[in-house]
Amino acid sequence: MNDYATIPPSAGALLVAAPSIIDPNFARTVVQLVNHDHTGSLGVVINRPDTSPDPVLAAALGDWLAMSASPGVVFRGGPVSPDSFLCLVSTPSGVRSVDIANEDPAGTPGPWRVFRGYAGWAPGQLDDELRGAGWYVVESEPDDMFSSGPDRLWRDVLARQSGTVRRFADFPDDPFLN
Repeated sequence: MNDYATIPPSAGALLVAAPSIIDPNFARTVVQLVNHDHTGSLGVVINRPDTSPDPVLAAALGDWLAMSASPGVVFRGGPVSPDSFLCLVSTPSGVRSVDIANEDPAGTPGPWRVFRGYAGWAPGQLDDELRGAGWYVVESEPDDMFSSGPDRLWRDVLARQSGTVRRFADFPDDPFLN
């Protein structure tokens, strides 16, 4: 854990990319951790909607996409397995995965989102990145996963933190142009 982690990483926590992350897969991302244990970590980027229209994809996902939380598009969940889809639904006990191939969206209480790909870390890899101050680990709020303003989520999550982490909410997109 780094000095900016407010909680230990665990399923349900958010990973917020530090401004120093320049990898285009993760720059300014907010990742919802789905799993974090001795086998590794898995999460989805929750602030990258794919707004490019894809009628084939929309037809293939049918009601899963049409009935998903606003803005009703597939989200780019991460660079791992970009041809696979993961649907996460909110439940009273947290977030769970839904098998969109075998479940009926009409019978699935929402809200949910469909993600293309995911973010994954081998055992110990995320812990190394946390020690290197690449991520801030913070509590998630119920609306984070289904935010209607995903483009603002990185700044919004940082702004609601206390202490040093909060200051990064105003970090310029390009500090050299500041």
